[in-house]
Amino acid sequence: MARIPLPDPDDPDADPEARAALAALRERRGMPGLRNVQRAMANHPQAMEQFYALADTVYFRNSLPTDRLRELPYLTSAVANRCFY
Repeated sequence: MARIPLPDPDDPDADPEARAALAALRERRGMPGLRNVQRAMANHPQAMEQFYALADTVYFRNSLPTDRLRELPYLTSAVANRCFY
């Protein structure tokens, strides 16, 4: 059981700001489900929005041009550190 409340974007009794932030994230990412960490971050919708704005800037706008190239540093570090990816 989670110790941090996990707002459900489909729950009409959930905080309206949290529901809106999760709905916006779903729309922006184009994914049907949400991870628990994303739902936990929705307890502070403004912080969540700022975090994802930073992540979008760092990972997508100021990064390598394709998904395959963006994965390359992860794979390289996994091999170098003998980690399972």
